Amino acid sequence: MTKNPIAMHHALIAILFLLAVLLLGWGVGTQLSLTHRRRAVSALGPIVLLLLMSMGLDFSGVFSHGDIGAAIIAHAALLALCTSAITCLLLFRPPATVKREGDHPSLWVACGGCFKAIAAFVCGLLIGHFTHFTLAAIGLSSNAILYVMLFCVGIDLVGFRFTRLTPRLVAIPLLALVAYGAGGLLFCAMTDFTWQQSLLAGSGLGWFSLSGPMVHRLVSVQMGAFAFMTDFFRELLSIVFLYFFGRRQPLAAVGLSGAAAMDSALPFIKQNCDQTFIPYAIFSGLVLTLAAPFLISLVAALL
Repeated sequence: MTKNPIAMHHALIAILFLLAVLLLGWGVGTQLSLTHRRRAVSALGPIVLLLLMSMGLDFSGVFSHGDIGAAIIAHAALLALCTSAITCLLLFRPPATVKREGDHPSLWVACGGCFKAIAAFVCGLLIGHFTHFTLAAIGLSSNAILYVMLFCVGIDLVGFRFTRLTPRLVAIPLLALVAYGAGGLLFCAMTDFTWQQSLLAGSGLGWFSLSGPMVHRLVSVQMGAFAFMTDFFRELLSIVFLYFFGRRQPLAAVGLSGAAAMDSALPFIKQNCDQTFIPYAIFSGLVLTLAAPFLISLVAALL
């Protein structure tokens, strides 16, 4: 039972709207040439950075309070660690035989995308803190940028094809979802947060550019900041794990990447795992990408 039927109504509307945007992007993508699809997908990088900067503007009031900001960061790191640790346990397998070690890319290069993301977010925080500027002042919001991003994600989905489902292929996203629930349970046992709050903070499943603005809009700016930082730390942990253990524990590495396995984490999976695991990453990332907005909306309605 939901505590607020009106909240559930709004959540269902949000889910339908997000699904409509994704389907619209997919429909448009099917009519575009490969060249134009690639251009639309290549625009995702700048759009995400712009969205992160707008989130910094939205969250500047929260992080301007040092104690509150520090608490959000500490709790987000702990929740990300709980979820990641349980994901590793569930997807651990006897170490794979490494056929070819090759040269590792620089760890600094591997984490470069995360540092760009946090730099854009911090830039928005600083602008908001020192100027008190808001997107509402010019008739915009982070939601508008979010919908543009989802539209481009829909276009990107056109290229995904799967020939055969296997139990192991399906098990990765399912166990990642189990780890998400168990991680939230472990986190709430260690803190004063309820299980619903813990689930909400982790419901982006590693998609920080989605969870931050969605949770902000549906619940509160503090919970939006918490969700954003949780998914940011989760992605950072997954990249570090991929760098050091991807070749020995490829299934755990894919599961740890969450929704990012099909996009931002995919290059690191290609570099650090055997090529046979690329379809696993794409399938798991796709399932969790589609699940994330539904989870955010539904869990938000249960608060």
